[in-house]
Amino acid sequence: MEDIYHWCREGNTVQVRIWLDDTEHDLNQGDDHGFSLLHWAAKEGHYNICETLVARGARVNATNLGDDTPLHLASAHEHRDIVHLLLRHRADVNFVNEHGNTPLHYACFWGNQILAEDLIQAGASVSIANKYGHTPLEKCTGTMAKALESLAISQGQSLETVAFKDQSWLGLKTRSRDATLSRYKGINIEDLALYKKMCEESIRRTLERKMARK
Repeated sequence: MEDIYHWCREGNTVQVRIWLDDTEHDLNQGDDHGFSLLHWAAKEGHYNICETLVARGARVNATNLGDDTPLHLASAHEHRDIVHLLLRHRADVNFVNEHGNTPLHYACFWGNQILAEDLIQAGASVSIANKYGHTPLEKCTGTMAKALESLAISQGQSLETVAFKDQSWLGLKTRSRDATLSRYKGINIEDLALYKKMCEESIRRTLERKMARK
């Protein structure tokens, strides 16, 4: 699995396609940080690889360990063509990562007004606050903020701030290479071990009661 992540980062379209042709390979498997192949291709701006991965069944809304979707990374690195590709394949435009940021937060932070406008027209809210109480409009300059606010109003958006809500449980985590459950939010290995002990104890007591009746 090591080489495929490298090929996606480097934009080696030929090697990626050869790898994908082996049906035993899992294109939705994540690396040590939960980055899927689509995460890396979207981050590095390799449109052709992104297009191929999506066509082959890559999960558009998969999240890495930081709850970033490929759309977060494409927006943060200002790859407009990939943003459009992901949106066409139903990427969640308002999904929040571990910091509470939506893809629009990043477009605004980097001052990319055109990309921010694209996201708003696709349904991105200008009012979602991140963990620190900042909305996307508060991440950009005055002139840009006013333009985006006007666009949002024309799209029928409310400007009332929406407080941060943890959406990590909604995300579709990439599967880890070691196939352990510990990489998935919401599943605590210690809790599972405790549950197993409780079950074993219950079985032991049941057997003891049966033996006492004999």
